[in-house]
Amino acid sequence: MTNVEQLQKAGLIVTRHPLTPDEIESVNQLTQPEVDALISVRTKLGDKFFERRVQDGDSHHMGTMFI
Repeated sequence: MTNVEQLQKAGLIVTRHPLTPDEIESVNQLTQPEVDALISVRTKLGDKFFERRVQDGDSHHMGTMFI
């Protein structure tokens, strides 16, 4: 499973906001410990945190801010 797929499964990358090829390449260059850390933060902060809107009114969810 690629890093992108792992982060999509964990809810950190939302599929309705597709990544560019350059973003995909960057995410897939993360080490497994880095991916695990992102997933751990996501798990510890929980769904409600990541469902909040960005303060500037952007339509993206907070979870996309980490990637």
